[in-house]
Amino acid sequence: MKKFFAPLSVVFMLFLLILTGCGKEEEASTEASEKKKEEKTEETRTVEHLYGKAEVPAEPKKIVLLSHVSWEGSLVSVGVKPYAVMAYDNEFPPHLTEELEGVKALPYADEINSEEILKLDPDLLIISDRYKPLYDQLSETIPTVVVEVGGDWKEDHLKVAEAAGKLDEGKKVIEDLEKEAEDIGSRVSEKMGDETFMAVAINKKDIRVYGRTNHATNSLLFDDLKLTPAENLPEDFGENISIEGLAKYDPDHILDVSYFNSGEFYDSVTQGEVWKSLKAVQNGNVHTLKTTWGYWDPIERQKGLKEIESLLLSE
Repeated sequence: MKKFFAPLSVVFMLFLLILTGCGKEEEASTEASEKKKEEKTEETRTVEHLYGKAEVPAEPKKIVLLSHVSWEGSLVSVGVKPYAVMAYDNEFPPHLTEELEGVKALPYADEINSEEILKLDPDLLIISDRYKPLYDQLSETIPTVVVEVGGDWKEDHLKVAEAAGKLDEGKKVIEDLEKEAEDIGSRVSEKMGDETFMAVAINKKDIRVYGRTNHATNSLLFDDLKLTPAENLPEDFGENISIEGLAKYDPDHILDVSYFNSGEFYDSVTQGEVWKSLKAVQNGNVHTLKTTWGYWDPIERQKGLKEIESLLLSE
């Protein structure tokens, strides 16, 4: 049998074709690898916060927020839906129930297990300053922004909005609220003049009388709406008093922001002699609000403004 030997030139050409094919495959593989790296490397921003600086995603997609006040309303107000937030008894704040539909509810707690947060795999963690231990454990692993719960709700709101990459939108939310409050406040003043106001929350065992400053409720009433505060109100955020302690206050109007408008203690206050002796009660000027979470976020503040407008101006 005759053996067939290919010409040397043909063998050489085949060798070149094989080398070229391998080179293209390697090049394609390298390009794919580089593309994957680029996809994984997101753009970041530097956000200064209470404990330093954090490199956070330019557009975070999976935000976990941990706070005892409703900063999730700040996120919602700028068009961002958080992935998970804390909830009391697995229930979100009443003014955010619809807005937070589908959001993961985390147990309300003073201490939080860092392992549980890691399992959620967030690309941004926003927490209040009371969770300093959590920051120490997770800030090297998860981009974390810490916000101090303070007297000025606007500062908190803007920091939360900035962390989410929505600072300009957050500023616009404040501007719109200020305009609405100015309009409502001027109409209330026109109707009621210098009639005085006091906000109270009847708790399970005592009564919270809100003061003039350092609380979101106080700023809503006396800074935004420019209502006239009752005499003897605390200058600071407020004080907790007994039923008898109500006697030193005698406002023209009481805004009842109690979370639970029922129960043994609530009934003992509102049916007691001290309460009934107050001018506002005698004149039928106790206004019960349904939005009672503290007015720390723009969603509740806006709903609170509309409710106050309805209670004071439609009567």
